[in-house]
Amino acid sequence: MAARAVPLLLILAALGCRSAPAPRLEPGSTEALPARVKLPVKGKAQERSLSCESRSSVDLLAAYRIRMSEDAFRLGIPLSDNPDRGFVGDVNGPGGQLPPAGYGVHEEPVAARLQEAGLPVRAHAGVDLDWLRRRLAEGRPVIVWATAQLDTPSPMFAYDREGRPYVAVRGEHTFLAVGYGPGSIYLVDSATGRERDITPRRFDASWGTLGRRAVLPDAPLPR
Repeated sequence: MAARAVPLLLILAALGCRSAPAPRLEPGSTEALPARVKLPVKGKAQERSLSCESRSSVDLLAAYRIRMSEDAFRLGIPLSDNPDRGFVGDVNGPGGQLPPAGYGVHEEPVAARLQEAGLPVRAHAGVDLDWLRRRLAEGRPVIVWATAQLDTPSPMFAYDREGRPYVAVRGEHTFLAVGYGPGSIYLVDSATGRERDITPRRFDASWGTLGRRAVLPDAPLPR
């Protein structure tokens, strides 16, 4: 029996030496993560000073082969004095402000608009870096909320006109998370359309100021 096992071991060793791309994880998988993931998602620069959420969204739609203009997407989001309920302020106003001045919109209204546009997604908050890496390893890019400068301003706690509480952060901004590597999170910046390589510590600190909000597609990118 031992003599017959030698050729089999040699065959297995030879097969193990072949290089091949790491397979994408199936949603819900508990397998070990690949060391590096980079999803083929492209971005464009936002067209208006406060349209970052719409830009990230239409770039995400394009990755799933759904075409929509930035303005068409934005006009489908309700206006509100609460960013958890709709877009706050003038989309052409200056950045870096807090409600009720021009601000932006959080994950729930963006997810609802993406659903209307034909992309099944879910809104999340309070997730973490391990969750993000696993979703990227599954082949799913993620819209994430941080600040434009990836800094850590103090959150503002406030109430809207109907008495509903919300949290806002000066400089609120969205990125598309498209991958990770050793010591890196890869983000497509909606302000410029270009990819940025950010340390996990810096990204997570800024992401955390907004409660680690995210919008996640239900399925991996189409092949």
